[in-house]
Amino acid sequence: RFEEDQARLRAAEQTAVRARAAISGAKAGAEVTQTGLQQVQVIAEQIASVDAQIDALAARREQQRLDLGRRQIVAAFDGVIDQTVVDPGEYVSPGSRILLYHDPHTVWVDVNVKETEFRKLKVGASAKVKVDAYPGRTFEAKVQRLGGAATSQFALLPNPNPSGNFTKVTQRLPVRLAITQQQNLLRPGMMAEVTIDATD
Repeated sequence: RFEEDQARLRAAEQTAVRARAAISGAKAGAEVTQTGLQQVQVIAEQIASVDAQIDALAARREQQRLDLGRRQIVAAFDGVIDQTVVDPGEYVSPGSRILLYHDPHTVWVDVNVKETEFRKLKVGASAKVKVDAYPGRTFEAKVQRLGGAATSQFALLPNPNPSGNFTKVTQRLPVRLAITQQQNLLRPGMMAEVTIDATD
């Protein structure tokens, strides 16, 4: 639709140019007869009509340009697309998931630490991470965040314990480590082994 309006606008502009040239030719004659004056008047009316069409088409083109701008989706940060969940040409609504992507320069690993060891940790503590994909290689990391609740509090099927019997089970708390990326080797979802230095 946008391309069709562009073509109509160009055609209208060309018509206006030809009409103005015809008026100039008529006025340039040595003698202007009554018929010539009537022709000039008709051409002038045609020019006014074409100018109105040009203005309308230009306004429509500007509106379409604004509409196209609103349909551009800008990512919050530069990254790598991992998965797309819609096909080209498919209609989406606000809030729909379109794709999954990540920043390859910002990598972390989430670990669950026993509550008996949790008290030894603090934000900023050093850690070392090993991944199965690169045996023998170690990645440096630091504790970025300490969880505020045990992982059992977020279980999909919590145990209501209706019988009243209690079995003490050591709980685990989530800890996030920020890893120093090396040559973009690390990828989301890789399995890792973590060693945290609790003496820092």
